[in-house]
Amino acid sequence: MVKIMMVAKFPPHKLNELIKKNMSTDKPAYPDFLKKVEHWAAQVTDDKHKTYAVYECPDDKVLESMAALTKRFSFYASVEGYTFKIQILWEAAAAIKYMLGK
Repeated sequence: MVKIMMVAKFPPHKLNELIKKNMSTDKPAYPDFLKKVEHWAAQVTDDKHKTYAVYECPDDKVLESMAALTKRFSFYASVEGYTFKIQILWEAAAAIKYMLGK
């Protein structure tokens, strides 16, 4: 299984608008193979709220999962000031082995 983290930022005064978008029935659906593992909200930094959402998908569904997440988070990006980035997460031991070529 692969973990994908979505990091989103938005201005605090846009919170109500984002809540409305989140409650919307026309937001893009997640595929069945993509599961949300965790979702955290962090403190306000640089005048932005920040959230972290971690998803899990099968190894052979990484590209489809990234495409689905990009589509879903782009839906929220229509709110002025909302930005996001996508990151693949590795277990530290596996990442070190990969970086060392072992």
